[in-house]
Amino acid sequence: MNLWFLINPIVAWLARSPFHFMISHQLLIIQFEGRKSGKKYLVPVSYHKHGSSYTCVTLRSNIWWRNLKVLSHTKIWLKGKLIDAQVDLEYVDNQVVENTLGDLVTNNRIDAYFAKIKLNKNGDPDLGELAQAAKLHTVLKFTIS
Repeated sequence: MNLWFLINPIVAWLARSPFHFMISHQLLIIQFEGRKSGKKYLVPVSYHKHGSSYTCVTLRSNIWWRNLKVLSHTKIWLKGKLIDAQVDLEYVDNQVVENTLGDLVTNNRIDAYFAKIKLNKNGDPDLGELAQAAKLHTVLKFTIS
């Protein structure tokens, strides 16, 4: 059984509650409807902020992100608020994925662990493992207007 099936609804609830401050410094929740099913999805992801953009990564083998391929905008829960965001995906250019993944995991042992990238003593990712991991991930970029 996939533990995320049990954990994600709890994290999504927490992120939308008055207790969001416990996790919103590192997680946001992507809210979208399934292309075919119309089912509402709430997916927690770690993010890296720069400017008015928030970048996240997920494994390409996870199929949920494909629902976002046809969208230009979606909703995200960020710091307890539901916000409209432009969404851009990158899953073709591995160099862009590698750069983004490197930003996300540098000095962040939790994200590095989930991406299967070792961090050196100074907090930088192992470049060989980073390059390999980039081939397996998709970048999701959310821009707030």
